[in-house]
Amino acid sequence: MLSVSLLILMSGALGLLISIIFSFLIVLSNSFFKYGSFRLFNEIMVLGLAIYGWFYTDSFMIRLLFFVVLSSLYHLYRIISEIYSIDARFRTLVLALGKDRIEYATFSLKRVRRRIFGTFFKYIAILFAAYSVSQSLHPLLIGGISFIVGVIIILLRLD
Repeated sequence: MLSVSLLILMSGALGLLISIIFSFLIVLSNSFFKYGSFRLFNEIMVLGLAIYGWFYTDSFMIRLLFFVVLSSLYHLYRIISEIYSIDARFRTLVLALGKDRIEYATFSLKRVRRRIFGTFFKYIAILFAAYSVSQSLHPLLIGGISFIVGVIIILLRLD
């Protein structure tokens, strides 16, 4: 259980760091980033992917790589959607007040930092739940059901 906890914490922390760097670069850029394709990484889909990741992989390094990529994409979607949920008029106002894009990007990340840490703990809880489900009698069935529910949530735009 110690190796599972270590893997979950390492992958979550590395994925969070990577996603913060990428979200900073996305906010820093001039173009509006389309994050709609990242809707696949809602909580239910991440749970299904994590169940399959625990069930199908055996090597520590492969699991670590898989969960770092999963964590990066999940956190990137959450951070970008939180930053872009801020009103566009607010962004124009901050930039019109003489702030440059670097100051705006750091301000935006500081503004959503509580939600970033909340998302981090939610991701850790999802991975622990996925590990416990992957040790049950029917992990493939539960992973499939979570995929179906995740797709329904995406199609109905309930996320």
